[in-house]
Amino acid sequence: MTLPLRLTCFSVILVLQLVVNQTPAKAGKKETTPFLKQIQLTCLIVIAALGGASLFWLYYHLVGINGSNEVVMRPFLVGLMSFLISGVILMFTKKKIGTTLQSCLVILPLILNLALVPVDQIDRSSDFWYTYLLSLLFFLVVSMFSAGILERLKIAPIPRLLQGVPIQFTVLMLIFLSLSFFKGVFFGELF
Repeated sequence: MTLPLRLTCFSVILVLQLVVNQTPAKAGKKETTPFLKQIQLTCLIVIAALGGASLFWLYYHLVGINGSNEVVMRPFLVGLMSFLISGVILMFTKKKIGTTLQSCLVILPLILNLALVPVDQIDRSSDFWYTYLLSLLFFLVVSMFSAGILERLKIAPIPRLLQGVPIQFTVLMLIFLSLSFFKGVFFGELF
């Protein structure tokens, strides 16, 4: 997974954390914690992204892309399929999540799939799924790690200057460094 793909995953996680932490609690309703909201929304985003990529792969191999503009059509179809799957998931979960989180459920899988789907490897199925699933697993693991760490940071005394986005960005970069060292151990390259 290249550095731009990792940075895309981190920016999606930052947006997810900001939206989850800024969502107000409804009066009189028992509300879930931001940690559980982030875990639930991350799982829904991963399901939507995986469904969109699967639908794109099936469409490409069953129907194909007619015409000479395949370079433009591949990302368009990835986005369209991600949007369709996100819409279907949104119909099933509309009553359970707020409007701000609903917009995240539509937009974030689209962004994630446009960045992570290896459209150049579409003809080699094993390489396509290996690369895509590892990237999606990276997103899921980092999002869950950061949700747990940020939940623990709520009780820690953090200087006012570092509260909010700076501490979230610092947490993500520390997770990035720790996972990069695992990559060095298993695959022989550090970053």
